[in-house]
Amino acid sequence: MREPAANAEHRSVGVEAVDARMLALMRCVLAFSALAIIWIDPLEPARLVELTYGSLAAYCLYSAAIALRAYLADWPPPERALHWLDVAFYAYLVALTEGTSSIFFQFFLFAILVASFSRGFREGFSVTAASVALFLTVGVFFAPTGTEFELNRTLIRAVYLFALGYMIAYWGGYEALLKRRLRLLHEINYLWNARLGMEHAIGGNLDRLLDFYGAAACVLVLRRPAAPPAWIMHRAERGRPGEASVARPLAESAAEALLRLPATVAACYHDPADSWPLRRRRFLAHDLEARARSRSFLAECEALANLLDARALTTVPYAQRDGTTGRIFLTAGRRSFTQSDIDFLVQASNAIATVVENMHLMEELITRAAEDERLAISRDLHDTTIQPYIGLKLSLDALQRAAGPGNPLSQPISELVAMAEMTIRDLRSYAENLREKTPLPGEFLVAALRRQIERLARFYAIDVELRSEITSRLKGRLAAEAFQIVSEALSNILRHTAARKASVSILCDNASLVLKIANEAHRGPQAGEVFSPRSIGERARALGGALEVVSRPDGSALVQVTIPL
Repeated sequence: MREPAANAEHRSVGVEAVDARMLALMRCVLAFSALAIIWIDPLEPARLVELTYGSLAAYCLYSAAIALRAYLADWPPPERALHWLDVAFYAYLVALTEGTSSIFFQFFLFAILVASFSRGFREGFSVTAASVALFLTVGVFFAPTGTEFELNRTLIRAVYLFALGYMIAYWGGYEALLKRRLRLLHEINYLWNARLGMEHAIGGNLDRLLDFYGAAACVLVLRRPAAPPAWIMHRAERGRPGEASVARPLAESAAEALLRLPATVAACYHDPADSWPLRRRRFLAHDLEARARSRSFLAECEALANLLDARALTTVPYAQRDGTTGRIFLTAGRRSFTQSDIDFLVQASNAIATVVENMHLMEELITRAAEDERLAISRDLHDTTIQPYIGLKLSLDALQRAAGPGNPLSQPISELVAMAEMTIRDLRSYAENLREKTPLPGEFLVAALRRQIERLARFYAIDVELRSEITSRLKGRLAAEAFQIVSEALSNILRHTAARKASVSILCDNASLVLKIANEAHRGPQAGEVFSPRSIGERARALGGALEVVSRPDGSALVQVTIPL
């Protein structure tokens, strides 16, 4: 009989299922009860009495110290070494007393219970096997001399210890697995951010499934209900976190090959030709609609395993209420999947679909609210903000005509007129972009910054070098906020430093947007002052990002804003 849920415990399981204080207290109860029993009934031990009493007394002090630490340290998880020390001491105690006839052999069950419910099936089974081996070895070699060796008692106790230990390990491992599954479903349902978008939520959840199963890859193939239909794929692979957040277009032929199973069938397949002597194939298909197993689709699963280059895989359908359909695939090289994995993966698929649907609904609400807000701001800009600048430009035009071409003030007035014209043009362009229903692209950010840099070079003689590497994910509110952050940082350089050179770097990948604004070293009254831009920090935190300011005594400074995508 194999471990429940196909060796899901590829790493140490938490100890949420076990009360650490209770374990420490039970260890004390066992230790002191053992000492009390041999004190009340001195028939056991019959040899090495002083050593046995001293060993049990030392174990009582050790157990009391562990219990005290558990209470003072606020329920710490039991360390892995503790139950192994318990196993070693119980074997030592069996050797001191009556060997395989010792009354203390049942203490091994406590170590097995602790290991199973705190660390899972593998640890529990390892402790079980070690306990049986130590019990037999110590019991045989340290049996009292002069007494007849009781083979039947030895065997029945060994079998009893192994059978009960295995049952405890199985139940403990299964409870730990259920706890981990509940925690994963909780993360899928609640650890998502509407601002980051649906693709980020899909990619993050595929990474969680990949890590949970210790799989080689986790793939989601989707068919969007477009006209014509669009096929895309998200793929999470070990060692490449965040890559699954990028949706890749998929050819129709490849998508149809991956979606060859009916939309109601979940299946798992394993071809252990390289590891099982009998070369037996493991295959299971389950019709979710009929709620029954199916003997069909073996050939389809073999083809999917070859297509995904996997010795083992499990796949379940994926469906959203907007008509989007697809499949989730988990592939592995040295493990197999079971019916339990299929059942849980179906729940995870439904949870991911629900999260994506909720995010889509929230995006629609936010988009509509943003459209209304943009229209209102656009009207306000046209009716209030732009009008004074138009009046200022007309007044400057009149002043320039009155001054005449030979007046020394004509040139400065002409520059002010040009500045007013550029500001009016930028405001009108911004208002027009606000009226557009489509999200502002990342190119809008770069173009707006180039105009800002041109203005700084023309009117304030500040040379700004711009470097940009952006992706299609930079758009909408994030692009507008990034423009405001960079504009504020450049404005701070103008107002608070005497620098004449600066640099702006916009780096955007699949995981984050990094904005770097730096100014050169300068000799001025503000050199050496530590300045932290409050408004930039507030904008960064509102977007879930972070601000870092590095100021040097020579007046140079670097403002770096990192925002997750």
